[in-house]
Amino acid sequence: MVPIRAQVYAQARMALPRSLPAAVSAAPLAAAPSSQPPSSMRTPLPGSQPLPIVPLGKYGRPDINPYDRDIALTVPLTYRDRTLGEVPVLLTHDDRFVVDTQPFLKLLRPLLNDVAQSKLAAILAGTKTFTSADLATSGVSLDYDPGSLSVVVLRIAPDERTIEPLFTTPTRDDEKPDLQPAFVSGYLNANLAVNKLWGLQDRLSRPSFYVNGAIRVGPVVVEGDLQYAEELGLTGGTYRFDRNTLRLVYDQPEQFRRWYLGDLSPEIRGQQGYVQMGGIGVSRQRQRFDQFRAALLQGNRQLILQRPSTVDVYRNGSLLKQFRLDAGSYDVSALPLVTGGNDVQVEVRDDSGGVQSLNYASYLDPIDLQPGDFEYAGYLGKTSRRFGRTPIYDGDLAFTGFYRKAFLDRPAIGVGVQASKQVQVVTGQTQFVLANSGRIQFDLGASRARRHGGGYSSGVTYDQIFDRAGLIDSFTVRADYLSRRFAGLGYIDPDNSSSWSFNAQYARAITFDWTALIGASYIRSRGTFGDTSRVNASVSYRLSRGWSVRGGADYTRYGTGSSRRNGLGFSASIIVQPSYRDRAEARHDSSIGTSSVSYVHASSNRIGALGYGGLVSRDAGDANVQAFADYTGNRFDASVSHSAFGTGFGRIGDQQITSLRVGTAIAFADGQFGVGRRINDSFAILYPHPTLKGHSVVAGQSIAGNDYLSKSGFLGGAVNGYLSSYVTQSVQYDVDNPPPGYDVGLGVVRVKPFYRSGYKLEVGSDAFVSAVGNLLLATGKPVSLIGGRVIDLDRKDAPLVFFTNSVGRFAIQNLRPANRYRVELYGTAATFDFVIPKDTHGLVDLQTVKLSPAN
Repeated sequence: MVPIRAQVYAQARMALPRSLPAAVSAAPLAAAPSSQPPSSMRTPLPGSQPLPIVPLGKYGRPDINPYDRDIALTVPLTYRDRTLGEVPVLLTHDDRFVVDTQPFLKLLRPLLNDVAQSKLAAILAGTKTFTSADLATSGVSLDYDPGSLSVVVLRIAPDERTIEPLFTTPTRDDEKPDLQPAFVSGYLNANLAVNKLWGLQDRLSRPSFYVNGAIRVGPVVVEGDLQYAEELGLTGGTYRFDRNTLRLVYDQPEQFRRWYLGDLSPEIRGQQGYVQMGGIGVSRQRQRFDQFRAALLQGNRQLILQRPSTVDVYRNGSLLKQFRLDAGSYDVSALPLVTGGNDVQVEVRDDSGGVQSLNYASYLDPIDLQPGDFEYAGYLGKTSRRFGRTPIYDGDLAFTGFYRKAFLDRPAIGVGVQASKQVQVVTGQTQFVLANSGRIQFDLGASRARRHGGGYSSGVTYDQIFDRAGLIDSFTVRADYLSRRFAGLGYIDPDNSSSWSFNAQYARAITFDWTALIGASYIRSRGTFGDTSRVNASVSYRLSRGWSVRGGADYTRYGTGSSRRNGLGFSASIIVQPSYRDRAEARHDSSIGTSSVSYVHASSNRIGALGYGGLVSRDAGDANVQAFADYTGNRFDASVSHSAFGTGFGRIGDQQITSLRVGTAIAFADGQFGVGRRINDSFAILYPHPTLKGHSVVAGQSIAGNDYLSKSGFLGGAVNGYLSSYVTQSVQYDVDNPPPGYDVGLGVVRVKPFYRSGYKLEVGSDAFVSAVGNLLLATGKPVSLIGGRVIDLDRKDAPLVFFTNSVGRFAIQNLRPANRYRVELYGTAATFDFVIPKDTHGLVDLQTVKLSPAN
C-alpha cells in the first residue's frame, strides 16, 4: 500500500490509504512561529491546566523552596497529562532546581527524534546534573511545579519531537511481572459425585470419580482428564475407567505458537467438520498469547500540525476524543474501532481559527485477526469416532488444518484442508466491505468421499452494525446450501437431510432501556420430511434498575416428521434482579407449552459463600421441581441438588433424584504444597515466612469480612487457582492478625503465568521491622523535609530511603532484628546510628533523635 497525503497548505496533513482519499477543505494559512519561550515563563500545558503562579522569593526567582536549605527529592517528570517516570532533583536554598542527567535523558528519549536525542546528549555531555538554564540552546524547556511536586516538560520543539501516538493500547511488554513461575509445578482437580434415586427405582449409586490436571516441567506441560464412573445397565451398574484426554503441550509464546502430542481436539474454521484425533498438532494464534491485542486502525495514518490546534476525533458520528495538541507529528493508527463499519472524521481547529476536516473509512473484520496478522493450525494423526469414552484411534490416518490471513488494505482470506484415505475436503473464506460499511462474507467447500463421490457447500453472510450515538443496531442475514453428499472427516458416509437454510435477524436499540429483535429462519429438507420455517419478534423493556419485562410472538411451521405443534405462539416474562447475584424470573411460552418460575442466588466464591436457587416448571404433560445449593469452603467446594418429576403436580413425587458433589484440588510448585478448590489454568501458592509462625496467609484482598479466596493452614499454603495464562494480573495477599508494625509488603504482586503454570510466593521476610521517630536539631528544632538513606552496617544490602515530614517525623521499613543501621542525610554531613532490638516483633519506636551540635 502506497499512502498519499491530504493536501493541506500549512495546517495539517494525514497519510491515507490510496483507496480512501481524504475530503479536505481548508483555506491557505501562514506558518506559525516556532520560537521557544524562555524557561521561566509559565505557559499552560496543552490539554491541561496552566502551572500555578508562584510568587518571587528573595533571590529573584519563583519561591519553590521556602526552607532556605538544599532539599533532595525524587519527583515525577511530566509532559502534558502523563507521567514519564521519576527523576532525582535538588531544590537549592536559592530557589533553583537541579536535575540528575542520566535518569532525565532516559525518560525523555522516547519523545525525541534521533537528531534531537543526539543534540540533547551533546549539550549535557559530561554533566551529572543540570539546571533549566543549561537547556537554553536545546528545543526542550523545563520548570518545577511546587504544587504537584513535579518537574514539568513545558515544551519540545515540533521539529525535535518524535511522532506521538494519540491513541495507545497496552501491549504484552508494557508491564514486567514481579514473580516468575516455578520450574516444576502441577495440580490435580478431584471430584466425587453420588446420586440417590427415590421411588420405583429406589437405589443409591456408587460414587463416581472425576480427575483432571496438569504437570509443568520447564516449558513442557502434560495435561489429562480421566474418570472412573459407574455405568448403568439393564442388570445393574459397573465401574468403567475412561481417558478423555492425555497430551503433551509445548508453547512458543514469542512466535504465538503451540504444539500438541497425544489426544488432539483440532480447531476448525469455516465449513470444516470436527473429528477427534490422536497424533501431533501445531497452531499459531496471536490472541491466545497476546490478549491485549485491540481492534485498531492500521496503516500509515499520520497527522501533521503546523500550529497548536484542537483536534476532535469522531467515529460513526459520535465524538470519540478531543485533544489539545502542539505543532508536530501525531500517529492515529491505534484509534480503537468497533466491529463492522467505522466512518472516522478528524476535525482540526488551529489557534488562528482555521478549520479542516479529514474523513476516511475502515472496517473491523470480526475474525479475531489483527490487520497484517495471520493464523494457522495443522493436525496429523489417526481418527476416532468414539465420543464420551476412551478414544480408540482405529480410523484412517488423516490431516486437518487451515490458514487465514488479514491484510492491511484487503479483506481477510482463509483456506482449509481435511484429508484422509476415505474423504478429502477443501474450504475457503473471504469477505468484502461494501460502500455502506456493511460486510458480505462468502464460504465455499468441496469434498470427495471414497464411497459417495463429490459434494459441495456454500454460504453467504451479510451483516452491518449501526452506531447511533451509543445505541447499537445490527442486521445479519445468512444463506447456506449443502449438497446431499458433502462429507467431512467426521462424517465419511454423508447423507445430508437438508439442502437450503436461511436465517435473518435485526436487533434495534430503541432507547437505552428498550430493545427489539426480529428474526426469521427457513430450512428446506430433502425427502418427505417437509420444510421448517419460523418468524419471531420480541421486545425487552427495563422498568427500573432491578425490574424488566420481555414479550414476544412467533409463528412456526415444522416438517411433517416433527411431533411439535405448528402455529402462532406468544411468550412473556418478568425478571427481577435486585443485585448482580440475585435473579428471579417468571416465564410463559405458549408456542412450546411451558411455564416456569425460577430464582438464583449466585455464590461470590469467597470463603463461606453460599449459592442457592430453585425452579418450578410445567411442560406439555410433565411437571418438574428443582432445588439446589452450593458451598465454597477454604479447601473444597460442594453442591447438592434435588429434583422431582411427574406427569403433573399431583404426581410430582413419582420420580426423584438427589445429587451430591464434592470437589477439591491439590497443587505444588517448587516444593510448596497446598490444598484448595478447582484450578482451571494457572495458580499461586502463598505461604508464610518463618517469622510469621502462628499466623495465616490469605490469598485475596483482606481478611475482613471473608474477602479472600483461600487461607493457609495445616494443609499447606493458600491457593489462588484463578490465574489466566499469558495475561499480566495481580495476586493479592494479606496476613491474619500480623504482629504490630510487621511489614507484610505491598500486599500484591504482578504475575504473567505460562500455560498451566504455578507460582510459590512467600509472604513476609526477616526484614519485617518498622521504626518510627522524630528527628531534631540540637536546639530542639525539627529537621523538616529532608531526605537521606539508611545503610545496614551488618549486611551489604541496597540502602533504604529516608525522609522526614514538615515536623521532623520519620518512618523506616524493611529493617532486620539485631542489625545496626546508619542514616546519612543528603546535603549535609549529618548522620545518626540506631540498633533494632533482637527480640522485636514488628514496631520499634526510636522516640526523639537529636543531631549533635557538630552535625
